[in-house]
Amino acid sequence: MSNQRIDSLRKRLIELQIDVFLVSNYYNIFYLSDFKTLTENEREAWMLVTANDIYLFTDDRYIKSQSSIRQLADKAHKLKLLTPEKGLIRHLQEIFTEENIKTCGVEAGDLRLIEFQHFIKHIREARFIPTDRLIVKLREIKDDDEINKVKVACGIADQCLEEVIKTIKIGTTEKEIAFKIEFWLKQKNHDLAFYPIVAIDKNSALPHYDTRDGNNQAVENGSVVLIDFGAKYQNYLSDITRMIFIGNVNQEIINTYNKLLNSQEGTIKFLDTMRSSHNYFKEVDKFCRDKNEVQSLPNFSHSTGHGVGLEIHEYPKVSINSEDKIEPNQIITIEPGVYFEGKWGMRIEDTLLIKEEGVEVLTKLDKKSLIISNS
Repeated sequence: MSNQRIDSLRKRLIELQIDVFLVSNYYNIFYLSDFKTLTENEREAWMLVTANDIYLFTDDRYIKSQSSIRQLADKAHKLKLLTPEKGLIRHLQEIFTEENIKTCGVEAGDLRLIEFQHFIKHIREARFIPTDRLIVKLREIKDDDEINKVKVACGIADQCLEEVIKTIKIGTTEKEIAFKIEFWLKQKNHDLAFYPIVAIDKNSALPHYDTRDGNNQAVENGSVVLIDFGAKYQNYLSDITRMIFIGNVNQEIINTYNKLLNSQEGTIKFLDTMRSSHNYFKEVDKFCRDKNEVQSLPNFSHSTGHGVGLEIHEYPKVSINSEDKIEPNQIITIEPGVYFEGKWGMRIEDTLLIKEEGVEVLTKLDKKSLIISNS
């Protein structure tokens, strides 16, 4: 699996006339090597891919403790210990000199400016070349193993949400619902893809309402409840949004929901007709917005969708400015919304797999108007 990914990266390096590539991004290191550190936002590991070798740099916390390190050694990765006396710079100087390296690609979207300046200052053996989304674009096309893991993550999310919805009643708060989701997952040895967005009534009018910092609105008779969350399975994620209506809900809200559902499902069908011609995702985004407009629904400020995989927001982008093409084995979301500031809002989201023979909806929880009695 990882060897094929390394081969794809090496092919791109040859096309770009770059000798070696220094990987700094946590998720990209995992994607290429199956190795990950404890903290994704700290520089606890680096990876160098050359024409013939794969070097992994990390400290003794991981080299001494992780079985994945031993597995990497079995795959002929060359492990380099980072210490205060011999850090990454020294290691790179030695490798570049030994292998006569003249150019080294780096991840422009991940590497910090101060890190880049540090490399230029201290390593004169090679020229550092910023590259844009080199590995991220490789990750856009999922292999069978990745697809299967996302499918399982979607099934877990479906089951979790179906059971949690049954517990919602008048008086239940946003944070209670978020807790129930997390507790359900962890009881079954799963985890969250991201902290759930649970937004009730006027909070649902905020597309990315932060439940942790919100006012912890409680469910009332006639409430609109938006739940946006995902499950994680073996490092791969799912993403789903469903609407729940409580008790005597205004008919205008139900009518709006049915129109939005028509837009969402219509966009999925449109995507299915576009997939075989390698069209652009921006056409899918435009179709969705036009569908809303025809039904007298307001436009929404966020994109129509996004890629899902190791991260909850990946490429391709399903937005009006996207230059990404529709390709087989991409996994994306379709998630139009409508928002009325100070009143209520709604969003419907599914995770989808684009296949040669059609589009498969991976999140399968029913989307019909779900109205819970006001007991």
